[in-house]
Amino acid sequence: MKFFRLLLSFIFLIGFLQSCASGVKSRSLLFRSNEFAIYSVARDKINLKQETSVAKTFAHPVELTEDKILDLLGNIRFREESSYGDVNQYIFEEKEIREFALDLVDGLQKLKPDQLLLVISKYNPVKSVVSHYSRTAFYIWSTDSSIEILFGELQKEISYDEQGNYFDWSNIPDIPFEHFPQSTYVLQGQGFSFKKVGGFRNRHWLVFDKADLAKLKFEKRKKNSNEISNSVDADMKAEKKISRDEEDGVLLEE
Repeated sequence: MKFFRLLLSFIFLIGFLQSCASGVKSRSLLFRSNEFAIYSVARDKINLKQETSVAKTFAHPVELTEDKILDLLGNIRFREESSYGDVNQYIFEEKEIREFALDLVDGLQKLKPDQLLLVISKYNPVKSVVSHYSRTAFYIWSTDSSIEILFGELQKEISYDEQGNYFDWSNIPDIPFEHFPQSTYVLQGQGFSFKKVGGFRNRHWLVFDKADLAKLKFEKRKKNSNEISNSVDADMKAEKKISRDEEDGVLLEE
C-alpha cells in the first residue's frame, strides 16, 4: 500500500511538472533541444473566449520546406515601446530559424486536423557572459487557404536562473487569441495580414495567404552593431528618450 501511494505521488508530480511547463492547458512534446521545443496542442485545450476566432478543424498535415519556413518567419519585425523609447527589430535571427526549421517542418507533417503546433525558441546571438537569452513563443497552423501564426512573447529576456533548465525556460504564459492593446507588437510587413478579432486587428496574429506563399522570399539583412548593443541594453541608463531601428543600427533622439 505504501509503495502504491508513492507511485501515485510520483505520477502526480510528473503530471504537475508537465502542466506547469507551459501556460497552455495541455501539450505533447514532439522535439526538444537546448535552444527550442516544439509541441502539438489539441484545439479543445487552448483558451478561447471567442470560438469563432479559430477554425474548428485545420488543414493538417501540411508540407512546407525549411527554406519556406525561413521565408515565413525571417522578415517579421516587431516594435517594443517603453519610457526609454521605441525599438524596432527582427523577431528571429536567420541562424535561430535554421536551428528549429527542420523539426518545425516535421511537426507540421505530424499534426492532426484538430491540433496546432506550439514552438518555443530561446536564442542568444552574442553568447557572452554578460548577455542574456531571449524567448519567443508562437502557435502555427494551416487552414485550407492560409498559414496562420499567433505570437505570444516576443524576444522576452530570460533570467540566468531560468535559461539553463528546460522546465524553466519552456514555462511560458498562455498565448491569448483575443485582441488587446500591448506595448510590444508585430509591425506590418509584406506577405501577411493581421487577423481581425472582435473588429480589431490582433497584431500578434499573422495570416499568410497560401496562394501568395511562393512570392515570399527571405531578405538578407545588413550587418550592424545591434547584436553588441543587445548584450549591454540591460546595463544602459538612457537619459533621453530614444528610438532604435535594427536595420540601420542607430539610436535616434526624439
